[in-house]
Amino acid sequence: MELRTLRYLVAIADAGTMTAAAQLLHVSQPALSRQIMDLEEELHTTIFDRSGRGISLTSSGTYLVNRARQILALTDGTVAALDQQTPLSGPLSIGLGESPLNQPVLTAAAQLVQQYPAVHLRIYSGNADEIFERLDHGLLDFGVVIDPADKNKYAWTSIPGRNIWGLAMLPTAPLAKKKGITPADMARLPIMVSDRAAVQQMVENWLGAPLTENQVVTRYNLIYNAALLTRAGVGYAVTLSHLLDPTDQTLTFIPFTPKLTTAMTLIWPKNSIQSPVARAFLKIFDEKKDLE
Repeated sequence: MELRTLRYLVAIADAGTMTAAAQLLHVSQPALSRQIMDLEEELHTTIFDRSGRGISLTSSGTYLVNRARQILALTDGTVAALDQQTPLSGPLSIGLGESPLNQPVLTAAAQLVQQYPAVHLRIYSGNADEIFERLDHGLLDFGVVIDPADKNKYAWTSIPGRNIWGLAMLPTAPLAKKKGITPADMARLPIMVSDRAAVQQMVENWLGAPLTENQVVTRYNLIYNAALLTRAGVGYAVTLSHLLDPTDQTLTFIPFTPKLTTAMTLIWPKNSIQSPVARAFLKIFDEKKDLE
């Protein structure tokens, strides 16, 4: 299985037809079809379903295309990182959760690309579980995660600042006039909470009691759609203070009391050999952090 064949496979998946992919790749359609049939024979599986008027990926084909994208990203990133034609070049991939506390990380990345224009910055937004998965598959150099998060198998450094937890609600909600939400206030409220088990456990530790299945009306991975459900009157969303637009008057954030805050950390694979670009970024971040 050659890299060229994987590039062909991804091109077909993106183009939607063998003919369109052949035109993009500047190869003949029969030659491209032969490459895919050879790959199917090599792997003893069917990649494309050809029973209809067009072609579509089988379940095995979908799995292979996703893996091919990862393999090609790793290969291209490795080649770029080892390219010595410029003083420093190659990709820098960072995954981040939603928080203004990301600013020191992004400032360090901005300084790096300004200093070395041949460095290509790639940003991925997602929750901690998604960032862990992409780090484990070698698709990210660094991740920024909002605690609580299990960082034991990663190297990490703290990011200045704390995140404040509380409830998002309609301004007309009975609790909207309070200065703080207590555990007693939470009893029997319809709650929307992150689908990360660590976040639910954190909230339950603060409550001193488990959230019941009847109480949890929705689980979410990012807050945007949960905020829409909150506006629709579905319930109260457990979230962070900064995730709501301060100019949006349709929702109100009330912090928990006693106060519940968590840190953020920059993480990367432990005991791994970093690319020159990754090392340069970490050096800039550490220097800026020491000045604060």
